[in-house]
Amino acid sequence: MSIRKLKIIIITTVLLLIAFSTIFAATITHFAPEYAKTTANVNFRSSPTTDYSSYIKTLNANTPLKLVGTIDNFYIVQLESNEVGLVSKNYVDITGEKTQGLVYTDYSPFYVVTNTENVILRGGPSTSFRRITTLPIGEKLLVQGKIENFYLVVTENNTVGMVRDDLVDFYDNTNTNNSNEKTESIPNDTKPIVDENYILERINAIRSENGLPLLSIDSLLDSVANTKAKDMVENNYFSHNSPTYGTPFEMMQNAGVRYVNAGENIAGNSNIDAAIDSFLNSDAHKQNILSNAYNYIGIGIEPSNVYGYIIVLMFIGR
Repeated sequence: MSIRKLKIIIITTVLLLIAFSTIFAATITHFAPEYAKTTANVNFRSSPTTDYSSYIKTLNANTPLKLVGTIDNFYIVQLESNEVGLVSKNYVDITGEKTQGLVYTDYSPFYVVTNTENVILRGGPSTSFRRITTLPIGEKLLVQGKIENFYLVVTENNTVGMVRDDLVDFYDNTNTNNSNEKTESIPNDTKPIVDENYILERINAIRSENGLPLLSIDSLLDSVANTKAKDMVENNYFSHNSPTYGTPFEMMQNAGVRYVNAGENIAGNSNIDAAIDSFLNSDAHKQNILSNAYNYIGIGIEPSNVYGYIIVLMFIGR
């Protein structure tokens, strides 16, 4: 098949993006780790302000950084010492040169709440790191990633730090109750049963409302989508590119799936309807769902301790 015949649409789902800017008092973004260095002596801070209260220390020029997100005009960073904090974008040069330090596990952002009183927010992934503040029970936090058994989080006043993973519970982002209410994590064996038929019905209902033909399940593509979802959970990553199987298109081709046009949407969410809504709130994801170039779909669903579920939608047109 000629590569020029392929209409490849790959879009990574960034869940909760709208909620970040409305619930939290700043614009927070997230991305896979990038590597950089400081271009001059620069202040290392715990929150995105120039107030003295946020000052931690001064970093020298050429200090290696691992960038994992932004808050307004500041990068969220991990230092080689494994300290976490913020550095002004004005003094950072992206180099691509990998830094030393503990492994950072990148997550698609999700919310948690503290499950006990006096949870210590620390400047790094162990009790030896500085104490930034103490959090009350029910404090809502936005998780960006993880180092060992500590989550890298942003608080509701936009302070960056780390909390031990056993001191928080997952928070359902569709919950409209007071954010100080404690919510329990849901073990996989008690999660609501979901299946691909429900997702297919919702996708087709959306297409029907827009005057588009309905999608049919392609059994081979469905198998590939389920393999991808399981692979994402078992290998703890959130990306279109699998470390095991390669790109979605390589997966399809290696499985013998024939197509002219192809695309993939991925999501991590404890609520299937919220995951579909997140697709519809993204123009690019919505384009996949409403594309007239597709007539078949494969749907993968896999329970996840991190997200609740991993959902993989693979689209093809013949």
